[in-house]
Amino acid sequence: MNKQKPLYNSRLLSAYLELLRTKYPDVNIREILAYAKIELHEVSDEGCWFTQLQIDRFYKKTLMLTGSNNIAREAGRVAASPGAIGAMRQYTLGLLGPDAVFQILSKATKNLTHASKYETKVITHNKVEITVTPNEGVNEKPFQCENRIGFFEAIVDGFHLGLPTIEQPECIFEGGSCCRYIVSWKMRLSRTFANIRNIFMVFLAFGVPLGLSVLSFKTFLYGFLPGSFLCLGAALITEILRRREMMRSMENMRGSTEQLTELITTSSQNIQLVNEIGQALTQNKSVKDVLNTITGVMKSGLDFDCGAILLANREQTRLEIHSSYGYSKEDFSGSLSTFFSLNKPNSQGPFVQAFHQQKNFIINNTDEIEERLSPKSLKFVNNLGIHSFVCCPIIVDNKSLGVIAVTNRTNLRALTANDINLLQGISPAIGVAIQNTRLIEQLQRSFEKMVKVLGQSIDARDYLTAGHSEVVTEYASGIAEELGKSAEYIQMIRIAGLLHDYGKIAIPDSILKKNGRLTPGERDIINTHPVLTQQILDQVPFHGLQKQIPEITGAHHEHWDGSGYPEGLKGEEIPLGARIIAVADFFEAITSKRHYRDPMPLEKALRLLRESSGSHFEPKLVSAFMTYLERQNYSLISPGASSDSREPSVSSRRNSPRVRYRTQTSIRLGKRTLAGDIIEIGVRGAFISCPDPVEEKEQLVISFALPEDEEFIQVSAEVCWINDKQSPVSTNHPVGFAVSFQQVPKQVQNMMNQFIRQQITPVSDRAEREGTSYAS
Repeated sequence: MNKQKPLYNSRLLSAYLELLRTKYPDVNIREILAYAKIELHEVSDEGCWFTQLQIDRFYKKTLMLTGSNNIAREAGRVAASPGAIGAMRQYTLGLLGPDAVFQILSKATKNLTHASKYETKVITHNKVEITVTPNEGVNEKPFQCENRIGFFEAIVDGFHLGLPTIEQPECIFEGGSCCRYIVSWKMRLSRTFANIRNIFMVFLAFGVPLGLSVLSFKTFLYGFLPGSFLCLGAALITEILRRREMMRSMENMRGSTEQLTELITTSSQNIQLVNEIGQALTQNKSVKDVLNTITGVMKSGLDFDCGAILLANREQTRLEIHSSYGYSKEDFSGSLSTFFSLNKPNSQGPFVQAFHQQKNFIINNTDEIEERLSPKSLKFVNNLGIHSFVCCPIIVDNKSLGVIAVTNRTNLRALTANDINLLQGISPAIGVAIQNTRLIEQLQRSFEKMVKVLGQSIDARDYLTAGHSEVVTEYASGIAEELGKSAEYIQMIRIAGLLHDYGKIAIPDSILKKNGRLTPGERDIINTHPVLTQQILDQVPFHGLQKQIPEITGAHHEHWDGSGYPEGLKGEEIPLGARIIAVADFFEAITSKRHYRDPMPLEKALRLLRESSGSHFEPKLVSAFMTYLERQNYSLISPGASSDSREPSVSSRRNSPRVRYRTQTSIRLGKRTLAGDIIEIGVRGAFISCPDPVEEKEQLVISFALPEDEEFIQVSAEVCWINDKQSPVSTNHPVGFAVSFQQVPKQVQNMMNQFIRQQITPVSDRAEREGTSYAS
């Protein structure tokens, strides 16, 4: 059972690998690790532990490849060497002696092994007894006893006392209940001469009174002087030896002090780095900004050539590089366009394994893992010239979001556990920031959809104004972009554009949908909608720039020359956002069909807009809008018209025209029932906006209502053509399909004929002459 239980820390194997690299460079380390079923990065991770079976297989292969029966003892000496025990431990042990070090052995070994318990008993200043008792169920091997002996030898030798004498009166591999070691070493010369000095001091202390009372002064003086000189000589030699030992200890500690100082400096830099990342993350509102901020801080604060943050896509099928530093444009155009597949069961790449297993990887030599890399990953590593790298999973709530990786191409320093610890410190902050930012973005999208629905709910009251708010929003945001406004300001303008007419919810249908000119009284009622909009939106707790939205929507019918309503504001008294929406609203209105007129031709609409510049509208905003329209190729104007010769309905419109009309429809397709919106209708067919898939020539039944008719009608139809995202037939239509009507009852056909004729009535001369009426 304990063969599968992790018992031994990776630092024990690190000593073996260090020994193999220095003394046995021809030995294939990868072959040893593969036989023991151990990954190289696991040996580099101080938090990784191995089973007895893995250790046994590791030693067996190492012994076979090196041919050295003394390999375990040699590795034990490496494990206790100053370079292996770390700067802090080396500094501390430099202040002690071997006996003191052996006394703290029981605590120290708990960080290295869970297989046995160490107990130390001090016999003299230069002799200790160490008892190692295996824990229940543990079955260690003789080579581990040899490894311990080498460890004890290195401890004593580290104090420049030479190799100690080690006796083993009891051994579990020779029938004992434990392994008992008697470790003794040469006494320090300073202690020997100190003992001599102390003996002479005792002799003098007791000999002086006794000599004076028994001997003559002359005799006493001849005996006292040599003893005094011997005592002083012993004291002097003791002090000289102590100083030498102290200098040697100081030399030993000097390197560790420098390492410790470097470690403290690095830790301080790491703390500062994490703090900078934490502060920067709170100042960004999008995932892209967050990631760019993190990589910027990583570039300035980490000792790595390159770094990257990879995130999983929504389907969790691949890791994609979202932000990076240290790579050239050539890298991005070549290797960095590569993604890493997450859904391949046999993928052994470190990025993918870090994501799935939620483990850290530290690779000091990419040659050691090339056999485990896919051809794509190997090409990625070779093309970028990566020699070493560290990667760490980004985890939030036990779920992997991605991987943070740092690599070296020119910097050949050895990577350590400190590098892993740093990334481990950063990755949770990154994960929380990404999750929170995604949540904010999701809430923002939900808010935008809600706002869009609110705008559409007003437009939907009149089929001829369907889509008005959305087009005004696109125009207004286009003007704001031309003015160089920030993304936050443009977002605010978009919300204001979608809601600018929301006050029309209080306008009666008899006025809002009147098929003809409005009376002065009816016009006055219509003109209350900006005030009503502002009153409604004042109750919404907008934040930041969005606090301007109620005021903007309440002033979008004010004119630059002061002739507008409801307050008669003039020039810059009108909020900039309201001035922008005024231009967008006017142009959308005059280029769209209304109950009493057809849309104004583009050329005439542009001329009228220019003529209104300086009177109704601020000139620079009109200029910005003209530039935007040219840049967009006037794509939002007259969306019902299509220049795409592939659209089947183009030719049919000549004989059976379709008119704009938006209403909800139910679609029965066999046993399926779909929901959609009719956006264009004619006597012979309609176009239905619907995301659900259908097939050409498929038979269906649609149910819908005509304007001002409470009864739903049902019509059999056939799918003529389909407009989907992948290969749209018409760029002027949303996702959906066109249908041709079949077996239309005569009464229904007459109703539809009457409705269609009403929508294509020629424009009156008066409506054309009075351009300002178009903006109603």
